[in-house]
Amino acid sequence: MNQRVVILLLCAFLCASEAFHRIAMQRHRHRKLPHGRHLWASRKHMRRKFGMPAVTTQSTANTSTTSAPSEAIEPLFNAFQTQFYGPLFVSDQAFTVQFDTGSSDLWIPNSNCSTCIKECGNAVFQMAKSKSFKANGTSFSITYGVGKVSGVTASETVSIGQISIKDQGFGLVSQTDTCSSFDGVLGMAYPGASVTGARPPFYQMIDQKLVDSSIFSFHLKSGDGGSLILGGSNSSLYHGSLTHVNVTQQKMWQFTMDYIGFPSKKCRRCNSCKAIMDSGTSLIVGPTEDITQLNTKIRATYNATNGIWQVPCGRISYLPVLELGIAGKKFQVRPQEYVIAYEGDVCITGFMDLAGLNFWIIGDVFFREHYVSFDVELNRIGIAKAK
Repeated sequence: MNQRVVILLLCAFLCASEAFHRIAMQRHRHRKLPHGRHLWASRKHMRRKFGMPAVTTQSTANTSTTSAPSEAIEPLFNAFQTQFYGPLFVSDQAFTVQFDTGSSDLWIPNSNCSTCIKECGNAVFQMAKSKSFKANGTSFSITYGVGKVSGVTASETVSIGQISIKDQGFGLVSQTDTCSSFDGVLGMAYPGASVTGARPPFYQMIDQKLVDSSIFSFHLKSGDGGSLILGGSNSSLYHGSLTHVNVTQQKMWQFTMDYIGFPSKKCRRCNSCKAIMDSGTSLIVGPTEDITQLNTKIRATYNATNGIWQVPCGRISYLPVLELGIAGKKFQVRPQEYVIAYEGDVCITGFMDLAGLNFWIIGDVFFREHYVSFDVELNRIGIAKAK
């Protein structure tokens, strides 16, 4: 047989054996610092998302611009965010959603959500335009501390790229107190974390045999946004091979992190500590003492007014790389990724704490440097340096 034909057949076989669906992601970056009320709502949302009790008091100690936050203060984290989101169709109606490994529910705005339309400018679902829509009459409510997202559950055909999921359960939000760059959220954590009780979309894809593999993966880039890959992983998007770490609790994508810190062993925090890989959180969030130490090591200054750590923008290129030890390997994040620049020459670090938190939340600061895969069948996370 002709050598060229053999090569072409081999390539065709390899491509077929690594079939997956690649969804282009968009990136929205906040250039201006958000209003204080949005920061408070965002902090409350994070506490609710991870099942933490609300903080009702704040300490008046340590309020100078150089002091670290006390444990009763919740510094800003998720509102100063770089958000990644992508397209979704419910019936034939288009939406943008955040693909969130830190939650398990799919929800979009309903046509009766006046805030979604008038204040947020969201796309909303029109029931009358769908022939296959099914309402089940069950209400849901997610409390955020200063407000809530609430509505009813339903089912409909949901399409992501070329994949169409039949009878996908989802939430229709009629009330909300916050606005985002995207219309809704598509949760990609385990079914046990679902608030609406619906089976998460990726599990539905597996059940309906719409994907060849029980793996989905993220290639989030600082430039054009990158990709979400459903049904496998794409080795052309990362260097070397994936390092795998087992999931320790099948609710969120929780794993054991060896350490986090800077190259010197004296600058490391945590020792075999609990962590969650969360594509829906923009920063790296951790316990107050540990976050204070990380920020102190790079001589960041604490701004008590906004609850943020700042560094001079001109120093970014001179800062050390951040290291995360996972499954015995070192994964590095450059300062250009863990420091975020805003208008007015304001640069904040991507290390934020949450009062009472006893684990780490590894967000998009890490994802932008690494290819991350999630294996539903084998309950493990794969990580490699992204190209």
